[in-house]
Amino acid sequence: MYPTTSDAPLSVTSQTTPPTHFTVSTAEEVKRGTVFLTFAKPAAAPDVTCAEISVSLPRGDAATDLVNDEARANYTLIDDYPRDSTGAAWSIHRLPAAPVTTAPEWGEAPGHEFTNIFDPRDDFYYRTTGLVPKDSALVVDYGVDQDITTLDIATGFTNGRNKVQMLLLQSSMDGLHWNNVDEHPVQDTLRIERTFDPPLHARYLRIFTIVEPSNEGYAVVRRFLANQGTRTRSADDPVTFVCTPDDGAAVFDASRDFTLILSNIPINQTLGTAALEITQTVIAGGGEVRHTTSLDGFEKADNAFVFENFSSKQPRVDNGDHVTLHWTGSPANSDYHLSWDDRTERISVPAGRDCSFGTADLPRFAGLSRTTTFVLDAQTINSSGQTVHHYQSTTVTVADPDIEAGSLTATDRLAVRAGGTDTFLARSDEAGTHALTAHAEGDVTIIA
Repeated sequence: MYPTTSDAPLSVTSQTTPPTHFTVSTAEEVKRGTVFLTFAKPAAAPDVTCAEISVSLPRGDAATDLVNDEARANYTLIDDYPRDSTGAAWSIHRLPAAPVTTAPEWGEAPGHEFTNIFDPRDDFYYRTTGLVPKDSALVVDYGVDQDITTLDIATGFTNGRNKVQMLLLQSSMDGLHWNNVDEHPVQDTLRIERTFDPPLHARYLRIFTIVEPSNEGYAVVRRFLANQGTRTRSADDPVTFVCTPDDGAAVFDASRDFTLILSNIPINQTLGTAALEITQTVIAGGGEVRHTTSLDGFEKADNAFVFENFSSKQPRVDNGDHVTLHWTGSPANSDYHLSWDDRTERISVPAGRDCSFGTADLPRFAGLSRTTTFVLDAQTINSSGQTVHHYQSTTVTVADPDIEAGSLTATDRLAVRAGGTDTFLARSDEAGTHALTAHAEGDVTIIA
């Protein structure tokens, strides 16, 4: 059907916004980011026929997760924009589907009333206006598949007249195919309580009647609670976008590419690096071949800029010693440049707020020989792409420093230190050396 025979996957490149990292969310604010993914045929490969591309974003609060699944983040609002360079249309199917918790309903029952299914109070209930026929079901859709650990269903009032007849407790992932939760039907009970270990993974729960009613009037279900009103999910449950060409398959030659833009992604609060899982289904040799790869390098960093408390661990050192400089900073989004005397060096420090750097790591630097002022320039990039400089300085004094002076005037006494050289050397180029009144103790050499 398709003229291609290559089973090679498409190459994928990514560009993130911001360019180098995502900003993690905080307790006060949910930060969001955008991912650009471009798929194209490898340069040396034959044309590739692609039937499906799926992209999975890891969801949770781990360092390797990307998507924030807190209720306030509402990851279902992630926007998707497929773009084919040929103008062909693609459809996007999202997994899990956006959670829309539906009201429970009776299958063939003539009517019902309902309230908040997550409220544990006993005075809320589902009530039919007539008998519940055989093969009817009270179905609750929890919006997304999840891990259910506890279940509590009250199936009637204590007088027993309004109990639901013999039933099956069932679960489903798609609302079409149902599995029995218990080995045997439930009968003659006012309450169903279950604890699942391991958890029951499902999106839908229902009670399904399997006999004709024996009671009169109506049936009442007072509670239908999963996890006592809380929702949990599988730890490995990502947000997946399944992209399919509307024509059934897309033939990628050298001139065609497909770009998927995912924007408004809520980023979790944990620093780290996430990876996307990408699965491609290509057609070759009359069949489908699936390729799953990992796209690494989606860095999550703290965007809060900090730069303060620049100082030396040793404020005074001996001639020739090195010092360790300390400061509080944010290396993840700063470049540091250290200047002293007439030199400037770019320095690197490990990630973390408590930063330090030893001058022993500087190239061609033998140590301090005189009192020195260090200037640290923390460079950041603003929203316009411009470099912004932030400066702090600290001064380290040196005992017995080397002195280089352009002009030296002694108003009283200029002496050679005890135990040192017994020769005082004064040098002047194209100038003169003058002594108005001099008293020599030892050898004095003056070179004019």
